[in-house]
Amino acid sequence: MDTEIEIKFLVSRDINGSLTDLLPPCQILEHDHRHLANTYYDTASLDLRRAGAGLRIRSQNGDMEQTVKLAGSQVGGLHQRPEYNVALSAHSPDLSLFPASIWPEDIDIYALQQELQPLFCTDFVRQRWLIAFNGSEIELALDEGEVQAGERREPILELELELVRGDASVLFELAEQLVQGGGLRLGAVSKAQRGYQLAGLSPMPQLQPLEPTPLAPGEPCEQSMVALLHQALGHWQHHEEGWLSQPGIDWLVQLREGAALVHHILLMFGERVSLRVNSGWVDDLLWLQQQLAWLDRAQMLAHLTADKGHYLRRLDCRKSLLRLLAGQQQNLPDEQRLRELLYSPRYARLVLGLTHWLYRQDWRAGLSREQQSRLLAPVSELAAPLLEDSWQTLRHSALGAEELTAEQYIQQKGKLRRTLMVGLCFSQLFPEAERLGFRMPWLDILRGIEDLDMLSPLPDLSEQLSPAEAEELEQWLARKQGFLLEALEQSRRQALELTPYWR
Repeated sequence: MDTEIEIKFLVSRDINGSLTDLLPPCQILEHDHRHLANTYYDTASLDLRRAGAGLRIRSQNGDMEQTVKLAGSQVGGLHQRPEYNVALSAHSPDLSLFPASIWPEDIDIYALQQELQPLFCTDFVRQRWLIAFNGSEIELALDEGEVQAGERREPILELELELVRGDASVLFELAEQLVQGGGLRLGAVSKAQRGYQLAGLSPMPQLQPLEPTPLAPGEPCEQSMVALLHQALGHWQHHEEGWLSQPGIDWLVQLREGAALVHHILLMFGERVSLRVNSGWVDDLLWLQQQLAWLDRAQMLAHLTADKGHYLRRLDCRKSLLRLLAGQQQNLPDEQRLRELLYSPRYARLVLGLTHWLYRQDWRAGLSREQQSRLLAPVSELAAPLLEDSWQTLRHSALGAEELTAEQYIQQKGKLRRTLMVGLCFSQLFPEAERLGFRMPWLDILRGIEDLDMLSPLPDLSEQLSPAEAEELEQWLARKQGFLLEALEQSRRQALELTPYWR
């Protein structure tokens, strides 16, 4: 058995000619081109996939080899998976050639063998460099070709860095050099996963809200922090892949939510961990959120113009408003600009840096004994004080005042989101009924504030309307804001009387 440790990049442009120029000083031990034809197998009911295994036959230069890859781990673009390779004399899979011990006890290998069938293929040319770098040997592979399932095809353009011998951290050192040239994005989806999707055997990415992470009250803070960060990064990258396959604002909003959650988790556990080692990516987290700050405006414009301005249907000046709002939408970043962001050196450095920090467990570097002790303390000892501090901050903000204007409510949107995010992180530590009873009114208030904020693009348009249209819009806005403020004030007064569930 081998354990495959690799960093996978998706490539946005031809880097064939410049790839070796991006390499740091190193010794190239081998360099060759190979044509690799791969056929992936499973049963019609995907028994291997459900068992966390993948089976393929690879043909190259007349030789054939079957490989089974078992479930491993994937963080950012770092993939670690056990794999078993066996030479074949015919292009037909034979599960009996693999060690019997690798299969789950409830799997009947003989019955499985009878039901195997080809599902999809990958066909590509691999340009390969075996290099010696900082005491390790790394295989650098540039793959160009396609995934094919029936009549469906999808291009492959990937760069993989696989550890052959040595320290896996050297993979990251090499990767950091390569991303400086741009055009590379950490890939969380394998060729096999793309094949399953293309064959219609695995669903395409779907929008997902942030979900609570399963935590236990007695587990150490360190374990909880890692679990939270893995889920946040997974949410981020899932929606990154979703946007690239079917671009839309909602995907980017969820991508930003994942990145914001990563940042918030670091703040919550900040006194217990070290961010000193390889921490340039922490500043990049803020940079990314700033790069996506326009999304709030984009959501507002999308809501106001949806279904040809259905929200504005009772206004005689609707056509004039839609024309002006459409003009604002044209000034938003376009698809090409966003693709450039996701393939930019700084974005790649951010995801790579976070992945490296998680892999090496760099939060332990230079910790004092007190910090080490607090890192091992039960997460329940951290959760309640954090929830209380967040709640007190909220109560002493404008949201705890006697009465708020529309502008004051909108100014508190970010603070309320952060408070609710703290609650989401630790929600599994508390009884559901009590937790939901407290959180739901505040979630309703957040939605009310967002509805209020949706009106923000409209007042600025009055100057571009005729006097009669401007007067109609101002009266309509006053009625809308008045209704929303009345509902918000009533909900807020009730929510402020609730007893926090963590006490």
